[in-house]
Amino acid sequence: MKATTLRRRPRVAIVSDTMVQTGGAERVVETLAEVFPDAAIFTLLYDPVRGPSAIRGRVTESWLRRFPAATTLAKALLPLYPSAIESFDLDEYDVIISSHHTLAKGVLRNAEQVHLCYCHTPMRSLWERPHREVDRVPGMLRPLMRFVLAYLRGWDYCAASRVDYFIANSDVTAERIAKHYHRRSRVVPPPIDTERFTPGGVSGDFYLVASRNVPYKRIDLAIEAAERLGRRLIVVGDRTDSLVRPSDYVSFYGRVSDSRLITLMRGARALINPQFEDFGMTVLEMNACGRPVIAYAKGGSLETVIDGRTGILFEEQTVESLVAAIERFEETAFDSSVIRRHAESFSKRRFGETMRRVVDEALHRGSIFGEVDDRHGLVIGDRERNIVTVG
Repeated sequence: MKATTLRRRPRVAIVSDTMVQTGGAERVVETLAEVFPDAAIFTLLYDPVRGPSAIRGRVTESWLRRFPAATTLAKALLPLYPSAIESFDLDEYDVIISSHHTLAKGVLRNAEQVHLCYCHTPMRSLWERPHREVDRVPGMLRPLMRFVLAYLRGWDYCAASRVDYFIANSDVTAERIAKHYHRRSRVVPPPIDTERFTPGGVSGDFYLVASRNVPYKRIDLAIEAAERLGRRLIVVGDRTDSLVRPSDYVSFYGRVSDSRLITLMRGARALINPQFEDFGMTVLEMNACGRPVIAYAKGGSLETVIDGRTGILFEEQTVESLVAAIERFEETAFDSSVIRRHAESFSKRRFGETMRRVVDEALHRGSIFGEVDDRHGLVIGDRERNIVTVG
């Protein structure tokens, strides 16, 4: 970086994959936009209705926007993502922060720029479950699907070399970055809006599921467990209305407003989180409301749930294991103030402070990783972990 560049405030560009819904990745981009208020925001596709509305006036979309119904058919345009992400001209910026879960880290940058990739996960369909993705398409299309995934996997691996520093949202993601990209990363947990998700009201008689209806979320386990135990369950989230079926115990609310979701969180006995998550922000948003969770003991839940204090963990992704966890939950006393304090350690304020510090260290060409313990391949400090490639 030229000395003259560092005498002024660095110009920052935030680059995101598609923002056609409001989920954890989109909330991270919103927070980054607050942390760096002068930053320009670039994204493959943006939906001002379903996507994050707070950044509407700052977003520049790629040429994919020219396709009819592009935001609705975003997944079908996946083979075009590499060309689209490379089309952004970012030469005027000093720092690039990509928010990556698909292919956003593939932006082009010059030798004087610093590129930090906040990685939610290496793309699951390329690295974690490619065979399952192929099996989901009709037989005659499977050879084409294999070719597309192989091409994208090669491009994605090469694109990792365009990143100066990787930041992982969890230990799980850091391990994947090390395995798939052969790069080390610093763990910075995503931001929880503890000013919006706050305690209030009295706990009701129902359990809550708040999730998109996709297979790996395993909403079916929560439904079957509630019906087996005769417990009231409310299911909210995008496309969950397709799950509607006659039940004396389960209610399907579909997509609800943020204020309605917070009201439901405050009133629920617990959030049921039966899926494997890379991190799982909803768990901590529930904790910020002072309410406990019942979560599958794998992935991000092991980093966010303190068993017996902020929630209950269950070992197997089965109805029987979840039923046993609900029964143990009902025999356990929880302190809402302890749960709330736990969530506050993941606040937006702390995320912002850490990200500003990381960017400053990267700009001055220092290491954002600190001292690495080669005996274990990691170092823990200030809730941040470094994973070092072995071999």
